[in-house]
Amino acid sequence: WADDLYMGISFLSRMGELTGDAKYLDDAAVQVINFNKYLFDEQMKLMHHFWYSDLNIYGAALWGRANGWALLAQVDLLDHLPKDHPKRNILIELLQGHILGIAQYQSGEGLWHQLLDKVDSYLETSCSAMFTYAIARAVNKGYIEQRFASIAIRGWEGIMTRIRPDGQIEGVCAGTGTSDDLVHYYKRPTPL
Repeated sequence: WADDLYMGISFLSRMGELTGDAKYLDDAAVQVINFNKYLFDEQMKLMHHFWYSDLNIYGAALWGRANGWALLAQVDLLDHLPKDHPKRNILIELLQGHILGIAQYQSGEGLWHQLLDKVDSYLETSCSAMFTYAIARAVNKGYIEQRFASIAIRGWEGIMTRIRPDGQIEGVCAGTGTSDDLVHYYKRPTPL
């Protein structure tokens, strides 16, 4: 699952920083590279939600939030990785490719769809927030060029339209397990 990349990388990067033991950061770098190897679709420039190792095929969906977790993981790792780490350049290239991929699916409202490549799926707020943060962070840290800041700015403008006067956020997909049925992703509820 692409979502799992964040859960593992956030732990490994902080463990490496806390202990000073490079093995944790090395493992985190390998994890990012392998997740990209198995989940990143070079044609679509997005990550599939999951991979079937027994069938050697992608899962059904290019799910927004899975891509969001993956981008957050990549930025988080780069934030903790020493500048002289031997995998740093390839990790930056993977991040840049993924950001360029999601950028082409941003809607005119500044948000992204629940299913990134399906404009008939609803605009989803949590993946939009993850993308916006990851892009802004990558620009601010110099992982991508400043000219990409406009993507994050448009994302932020879109997110602001989803915050109600009472502070509640609309359009956030309920928790989602994997499914072979694309309609499952289309019909995931949003609590508000």
